[in-house]
Amino acid sequence: MSGAVPDALVQRWQDAWPAAQAAWGSTTRVHPPVLHTDPVADVGSFAWYDSGTVEVHVDLADVHRRGLDDHAVAVLAHEIGHHVLAPAHRRTALRVAARVRAGLVDQDDLVGPVANLWQDLLINDRLQRTGRADLVAVWRALGPAKDPLMALVLRACELLWELPRTTLCGTAHPVDEGAAWLCARLVRAYARDPVGGAGGFAALIRTSLPESALTDALATSVRAVACPDASGALPHGLAGDGSLVAPVVHPSLDAAVVGDVAPAPEAPTPTTLTPDAPGSATGHTGNMLLPADLHAVVHALGGTSTPEDVAVAWYRERAARHLVPFPQRRTARPVDPLLGGLDPWEVGDDLADVDWTGTVTASPVVVPGMTTLRRAFHDDEPVVRDDAPVDLDLYLDSSGSMPDPKQFSWVALAGAVLALSALRVGARVQATTWSGPGQVAGTDGFTRDPDAVLRAIVAHFGGGTAFPLPVLARTFLGHAGRPPTTTRPTHVAVVSDDGVATMCGQGWPPQPDPEQTAARALAAAGGGGSLLLDVPPDRRAGVVVPEGYDTYWVDGDAALVDFARTFARRTWATTQETTR
Repeated sequence: MSGAVPDALVQRWQDAWPAAQAAWGSTTRVHPPVLHTDPVADVGSFAWYDSGTVEVHVDLADVHRRGLDDHAVAVLAHEIGHHVLAPAHRRTALRVAARVRAGLVDQDDLVGPVANLWQDLLINDRLQRTGRADLVAVWRALGPAKDPLMALVLRACELLWELPRTTLCGTAHPVDEGAAWLCARLVRAYARDPVGGAGGFAALIRTSLPESALTDALATSVRAVACPDASGALPHGLAGDGSLVAPVVHPSLDAAVVGDVAPAPEAPTPTTLTPDAPGSATGHTGNMLLPADLHAVVHALGGTSTPEDVAVAWYRERAARHLVPFPQRRTARPVDPLLGGLDPWEVGDDLADVDWTGTVTASPVVVPGMTTLRRAFHDDEPVVRDDAPVDLDLYLDSSGSMPDPKQFSWVALAGAVLALSALRVGARVQATTWSGPGQVAGTDGFTRDPDAVLRAIVAHFGGGTAFPLPVLARTFLGHAGRPPTTTRPTHVAVVSDDGVATMCGQGWPPQPDPEQTAARALAAAGGGGSLLLDVPPDRRAGVVVPEGYDTYWVDGDAALVDFARTFARRTWATTQETTR
């Protein structure tokens, strides 16, 4: 005996592993399963797949208690299906969860269980149809449905596998035959597209069962077959995936499910992303999944990423398309080679290479390969132009008039474009987010670390407005007898609205700046300064700006990013040349 499990049972399940892999093809290879012989606490499942370690886990004590000793191939093959078919990897898992969240509308706590249930349906149907595993026998061993949700799902399985009614679902809970038929059709229509059918499945579940029944069922049955994902990394490609915010189509209206019976879809209404849109489960806010929505999806799958972590990854991905190109290095070769000394000419060398003047001068008797000489030629040493890019000192307004970047902020996206462009060409960046007095977050110095810069950019206060003149002074003018923190040429960029007036000491309460810190710091920076201001045209005349800075008025939030892209290319998109 191994714990609470007979040794013979452990051996049987180990021997079943090759057949379980073969159920998905002769080339399928996965780490051997982890067979737990003692009960596993706080898992709520007799089998699960861990995508972090790419391993299948089985609680054999629970398997034995449920009477599943003889179903090793089917159970193991099902868990392998999470590696091969659905979700296969974390990006698909998050995409499926995003569509499920949209279909459930207002039930974020049910996203994980419903997403797992949809993927289980796809896996079970594939295995049963191909005859590689007997899922019918597994469900018969587990017994009839104990709640309305599983009754609906198992009735759909009966339709998929052409079984008599109540074979799997039992008679304890009545089932809407139309909903079960739609569910079965949905599984077949999206058998190879887990993401495409996830939203429709969630919408079907949400509209077919009372909210109380759905909550109770998912809290018991579905969570018992959950497949946790231990991977915490946020994959690239989610922020720009427009399919994740497309309207959810109920299966009864999906032509892929019901064919010509479905009504013609209405023409989609063009939408634009607004700066104060916090995102929602229905999420029809332009063509991208917003940071708040993406964090909700990650949280629904049990992820531990903070809103800040998700926002950093989101802005990095969205800014990538606007960045300056990587600098290219062109090498110009010299026109004329430099004459070198005389080297021996040996038999087998090109006869044209013989320097006869040098040969005869060295020895009047010419002996090929012995006294013959040839002239050597050398390339000149390259002259490298050391044109270091100007650094960037970035200040982003985070006062109450600015939206939280963790929801969505055009200001933060514009700042990310500027900062990441500077980092790409080799510059250093100091990023500072500011609001009221004492409300400052930043990198606290110049850095080449993009994560540190982006974390400063996504910080948010939402308080008053007071530009951090002490930070600007410390950077370029020194403070308390200490020298400036940088002496390299630096461009000062400020993204704000009419709150830029606080750079001149204007604001409430007034804080006069008779020393004109902003202007003096600009002169010491040596790389120029820019004010990127989102102020309506009718209010621009009254905005006070510091002297010496180039002021760019932007009308509309999306224009912030357009300008940031153009400005970054003009400032940093240069080609470094090496001449010889």
